[in-house]
Amino acid sequence: MDTLKSIKLSIERTLPFEYIAKFMPPFLSLWDKEGIFSYSDYDPSLLQIFKEDDDIDVYIFWMDWRLYMENMAPKQCAMWFSDRLLNTKSNCSILVNNWPSFWNLDEKQYSANLSKRGWIYQFNVQLELLKHDFMQLEIIDLDLLSSQIGMSSYDSRNDKVSNYPLSNQLTMQVARYISLNLLPAMLEPKLKAIVVDLDNTLYSGILGEDGIDGIQLTEEHIQFQKVLKNLKENGILLAISSKNDETDVLELFEKRRDFPLQKDDFTFLEANWNSKAENIKVMARKFNFDVSAMLFIDDNPAELMHVMSEIPTIHLLLADATGKEMVHRLVNFPRLYSLEKDELAEQRQQDILANQKRYELQAKMSDGNDYLNSLHMQIGIYENKKGHMQRVFELGQKSNQFNLALKRLTNSQVEERFKSKDYKIYTINLSDILNDSGIIGAFICQINEVTARFEEVFFSCRALGRKVEDAALYFILIKLHNEHIQFVQFDTVKGPRNKPALDWIQSVSLNNFEKLVDIKNRLEEKLLDYPAEVIEKYE
Repeated sequence: MDTLKSIKLSIERTLPFEYIAKFMPPFLSLWDKEGIFSYSDYDPSLLQIFKEDDDIDVYIFWMDWRLYMENMAPKQCAMWFSDRLLNTKSNCSILVNNWPSFWNLDEKQYSANLSKRGWIYQFNVQLELLKHDFMQLEIIDLDLLSSQIGMSSYDSRNDKVSNYPLSNQLTMQVARYISLNLLPAMLEPKLKAIVVDLDNTLYSGILGEDGIDGIQLTEEHIQFQKVLKNLKENGILLAISSKNDETDVLELFEKRRDFPLQKDDFTFLEANWNSKAENIKVMARKFNFDVSAMLFIDDNPAELMHVMSEIPTIHLLLADATGKEMVHRLVNFPRLYSLEKDELAEQRQQDILANQKRYELQAKMSDGNDYLNSLHMQIGIYENKKGHMQRVFELGQKSNQFNLALKRLTNSQVEERFKSKDYKIYTINLSDILNDSGIIGAFICQINEVTARFEEVFFSCRALGRKVEDAALYFILIKLHNEHIQFVQFDTVKGPRNKPALDWIQSVSLNNFEKLVDIKNRLEEKLLDYPAEVIEKYE
């Protein structure tokens, strides 16, 4: 078994967290992590927040907000907490719990404005609003988790003995939520695609034996398909790998309109008698990203083991043929949880489909420049466009194959660089006759007198193969040369999957520190007769 990677968690508390921590190790191990916990004293003033340890990955503020209800209004309490957050490392991820809307049965006897519920309602809203000021802040939603359990979420005996009011049932839910949803979403790149089997996975039954009308769509399978559809609508690409005849599968989707998922929800459909491992490899090439960003779901353990033997880095999930466990398993699978809406989901899927047409076009042409010329590409370069801040963060987190330094800057670190006078952030837009790909790359450049240090260079895998990175860097170097920059430095790190980025930089720069004009001249030779239009954009 591989050694678990440690996550350092600083617990700032006015409420015991050890009960939560006790349940976290098995959940964290599901994504090869272990938690290293450091605990503050019980200090309601939060004046002793740890600041000396630079290795902290996440601050967890575990707060008994009942301590503040009598002395502070909800907004005042949220502002007080905001002041305390300023003492944390600004680039560190932060979690804080809100508070359940009610605990005691007698709360039902009063309206919200006469009970503690009114304070809690208002405070939870104010706490959520703090996320606008602290981009690295996320909420441990005790209010939601307790509402799903009901009155059994409160344990009066625990509260009396140890001032810990959560029941064992709610404690387990919180530990799972932090370990499998929040921490992976904050610290790891999100998975990019889910490949699903059909028979006894999306429905109950076997298409080839039971026929289109004979397969059963249980209520559990309906919910499972709806969860998959929600994931797809927020950026996760869906595909099918099934041992069935393709004509039968196409007819299935044509006739079974009761399925929440329809054929158009799947980017690729591989229904044949090839091994599923081979089908997944084909789809990975079409997606143009590494299989380590994919999850495969199948009801057959033998199929899962075969895929694992052929593709060791893929993620696997065993489907329950009855569908009863599938929603629970899927919503708690690490690296699928979303912290915010993915506004580019539809654009990304359309661009991947457009890439298939590009490959077909390229196959018909023997000359590479003829192919590129046929695309009528336009490359737009933006400098310090603050509206692209979130996209730069997302690209840095998600890009694996073309990511020179693999620094995985946090939201707040990206924001700091956009605000700093010492940095220039170049974002790259790409469009052609087939699709507008949007912002597909970024260069994060620190200026130190006459040296430009490229701290980060990353591009979406969707853009690779069209020399966009060469053309963009050449344009940027001309701008920097006009601003009297003489030397260029590139930060690089060898990672498990970023060989394409490292190969590219070796073709551009003979070493990681070089005269700007030498790199510019080398790029000029690489881009001889390059047909794309490269322009500086402002809007």
